[in-house]
Amino acid sequence: MAACWCLFLSTGAYAADKWKAVEGLMLDGVPDNWQQTRLADEIEVNGLPMLIYEIEGPQPLREAAVILAGSWAKARWKVTTKAAGHEVQIVAVKDGWLKQANLSSNNRKQTQGYLSMSDLPARMEQDIATKAPVLAKHLRKPSGTVILNEVRTVDMAGESILTTMTNNFDMEQNIAFYQEDRAAEAWKLSFKKTTEDNSGTVMRYVSPKQQEATYTFTRNAGQTFVVVNWITR
Repeated sequence: MAACWCLFLSTGAYAADKWKAVEGLMLDGVPDNWQQTRLADEIEVNGLPMLIYEIEGPQPLREAAVILAGSWAKARWKVTTKAAGHEVQIVAVKDGWLKQANLSSNNRKQTQGYLSMSDLPARMEQDIATKAPVLAKHLRKPSGTVILNEVRTVDMAGESILTTMTNNFDMEQNIAFYQEDRAAEAWKLSFKKTTEDNSGTVMRYVSPKQQEATYTFTRNAGQTFVVVNWITR
């Protein structure tokens, strides 16, 4: 899914009402015999609110892609299709909305994937100079850390924020930084595991208020990558 840089302007209630009104617009053109499952009540990808569905259809990948792209084009969406190996991406733009299908083949040679929808074109047209959203506001980070991606979801179980970051410090320095950071907030270590070759470490912390944070540390090409799953129930 392409990274988005627009400012998150809506509240949760507004987002829910907005998606209820346009859900049909997103699913228009999806065959009736395809399974459609909405993911989470609210989703933000890099600060941009999105509606995302998991889909599965009985047709082979290429046939399914032609059906979906054709139905969107017939409804006067501006459609672009890209195929790479065993995956097909379909992007459609219309009236300030962008919807995207990422499709692939499952082990039964049928089609599976995800549909997403956002108002990114409308946001860009209304305020092209809008600054990028501030991501990972809930996390302390070593100097020079770069945020690669952040996905926030809200459902009946609570809120989850999955943040992927990288920096030039080694893995041990990053681990020590976050151990000290959580200890300062009185969080307790509930799980820690390091791979046999020391190429990765996972730590899970729990707060006095039953928040949970899982940190995954890996090292590749001179960079340390840190993935944090921050859960509030």
